[in-house]
Amino acid sequence: MPRYPQNVAPAYHAHIYFDAATLEQAKALREEAGRRFQVQLGRVHEKEVGPHPRWSSQIAFDASEFDRIVPWLDAHRNGLDIFVHGLSGDDLADHTTHAYWLGNEWPLKLEMFR
Repeated sequence: MPRYPQNVAPAYHAHIYFDAATLEQAKALREEAGRRFQVQLGRVHEKEVGPHPRWSSQIAFDASEFDRIVPWLDAHRNGLDIFVHGLSGDDLADHTTHAYWLGNEWPLKLEMFR
């Protein structure tokens, strides 16, 4: 059973995963999150970036927004998969131990952190 995100880190990233068919949906979700919450919106990557196995866009936020934005993202993702992870300073732990999924879990490319 997947773990639901818990607010235990000082800051977080949420990565919205999408493809060509869901690009506009992902853009609309991130823009609405930017209007509703105190977040920093990252670029929309129409290619795989870093450890992410799909196209993605990052939303950065701190712990004070966590309890508002994570449930909102889950309720409004409409089938999109979202990877949420804490920022502890240990990239490998952040993408494994401190990681949660809203939707389907995708295998990350963790070699870069080893």
